[in-house]
Amino acid sequence: MRKEAVKKKDVTENLTKQQLIELDACVSCGECLKWCPIQDATGDPSCSPPERIKAYREFVEEEHGLKGKLFGSKEISEERLKNFRDILYKCVLCGNCGEVCEVGIDTKKLWWTLRKSVCESKVGMPEPLKGVLANYQKTRSPFPKPLTHRYKFWLPEDIKVADKAEIGFYEGCGGAWDAQPSAEGAARLLSAGGPFTLLDPEEAWCCGWPIVAGSGDWSIMPELVKNFVAAVQKKGIKRLAMICPMCRDIFKWLYPEFYGGKLPFEPVMVSEVIAEYIDAGRIKFTKILRETVTNHDPCALARPLVGPPVLDAPRKILNALPGVKVVEMERSRELTRCCGGSAGQRPLNPDLVVKMAKELMYEAKRAGADTIVTSCTACYVSLVGRTHMTPHPAVDDYKHFEEPVKMNDLLQYAAALL
Repeated sequence: MRKEAVKKKDVTENLTKQQLIELDACVSCGECLKWCPIQDATGDPSCSPPERIKAYREFVEEEHGLKGKLFGSKEISEERLKNFRDILYKCVLCGNCGEVCEVGIDTKKLWWTLRKSVCESKVGMPEPLKGVLANYQKTRSPFPKPLTHRYKFWLPEDIKVADKAEIGFYEGCGGAWDAQPSAEGAARLLSAGGPFTLLDPEEAWCCGWPIVAGSGDWSIMPELVKNFVAAVQKKGIKRLAMICPMCRDIFKWLYPEFYGGKLPFEPVMVSEVIAEYIDAGRIKFTKILRETVTNHDPCALARPLVGPPVLDAPRKILNALPGVKVVEMERSRELTRCCGGSAGQRPLNPDLVVKMAKELMYEAKRAGADTIVTSCTACYVSLVGRTHMTPHPAVDDYKHFEEPVKMNDLLQYAAALL
């Protein structure tokens, strides 16, 4: 039986002129393979960045290029598009390939755009990611839990939250439902430095990152942006501080596009605010902890979609902690190693997430650290949670894995020393 063809517009219409140029710019030099965490975990070049670019470039050429003009434009078969989807979604969107690209291809934005194209095609998003979108339709969150309960699991009763304040705290879906210690640590540090407020719980929707980046479905963005901006303005917030780097990434990159201009608030990381409080003498750490710590730079802070990376603020906080010695891992800052916990990989390829998380822990141990800390809820869950990845022998083994180092969230770690 003949495979059903996919309409031409479903495959190549989303690329910008720059991205079309970038497709032709790739020379398959292989430099990115040395830094790709998926290559570390699989050793399979068939799912590498150059292979993804090559496959998509063939689609464009057959539909709109010289080959299409000479031999007639071809519709891309569903079978070929499914094969392409398999290699496209075996990616954590970490951006390492773009950071080391010899010709400067912005691969991170390219992968986002290609996922959007695949999601809008007849083959659609991978089946395991459809649950995330279904949850959003019901709860405005990737999790099937009511928003009205989001502060009940992590907000301590002794923390005073202002009704309105210039500093707002958004813990994100990960902080609310997955990494509550991270959210609690952030709230304690913010409270120690000055007044802060929270969004009304029923209006604290998902930022959109796991749905847009993971599944490729951008259709939710207009509604999300409209609601979120109104919720922030209602609270008088000028700076919205968050603990999820991916939230910050999507606020800075996509929100202005759908809002129609500059946002009426500044998206920042909580670590940036706390570093400022430390400089101003508004936060003092009084307890002493004598151990060696290394900081893991999350991918979205080290290689953000827009703007400069956030690398110094976490280190300023660590260096302010009495008794703590800070060491660097071999791969840190802009070339940091990915933990594997992003872009839908936990439900799609849990065995790869396990391999990447373990390698990050081993690298921390090689650096001489007793503890590894991170500033990302997804990293926190990958390294310490181990609770809700798709069943797999590697995942079951991971639940009993004895870490070579202790694992903690940076803000939780620092708040314990106030």
